[in-house]
Amino acid sequence: MNHIESIEAGLKAKKPYNEIVRKVYLAYPTKALIGDEERQYQILNDISCFAGVPIMSIQVAGSAKTGRSFHKQKDFEPGSSDLDIAIIDPGLFQRYMEKIFEITKGYSDKSSFPLKDGKSTFEEYIAYLTKGIFRADLMPTCEDRKAWNQFFGQLSRKHGDLFKSVNAAIYMSQLFFESKQRSVIKNYVETKAV
Repeated sequence: MNHIESIEAGLKAKKPYNEIVRKVYLAYPTKALIGDEERQYQILNDISCFAGVPIMSIQVAGSAKTGRSFHKQKDFEPGSSDLDIAIIDPGLFQRYMEKIFEITKGYSDKSSFPLKDGKSTFEEYIAYLTKGIFRADLMPTCEDRKAWNQFFGQLSRKHGDLFKSVNAAIYMSQLFFESKQRSVIKNYVETKAV
């Protein structure tokens, strides 16, 4: 049973979305890397070493995981699709939160948050934090952001034959990861109904 068939079977059996998420996103293999498990190990191990977290804390999400982007309504395309990584680790989440808290002087100085379409990323950054997700692309300009971008930029170039880019978000816990992916399943259901 592939990822989409598993989602369909879960929906047909009226399984809760978080159970479908656990099965497909946390237990199934990464579709884009089936047959290339050595590459998957290398990517996850490189991230594990960079972030200082156990390799089991690193999960693949998005179209690379399932073979289809439910958001964009298109199949994974080697060389054109991203590799979306979820690092599920409360300690790493806290370390980055504390660094940003210090850099911004308790969020009283928001000047180092980059602009996106002429608007500060601060509000979007906070909105994701309330969902238990730390988005490094929204963090203020600082050495940690620079190191993050350098690492993931190198990883993207190293695996550019298969992925347009490799990017990651940090989740405070599995519950927050499941919640985010639950919204993906919900989106899948809604687009099927159209």
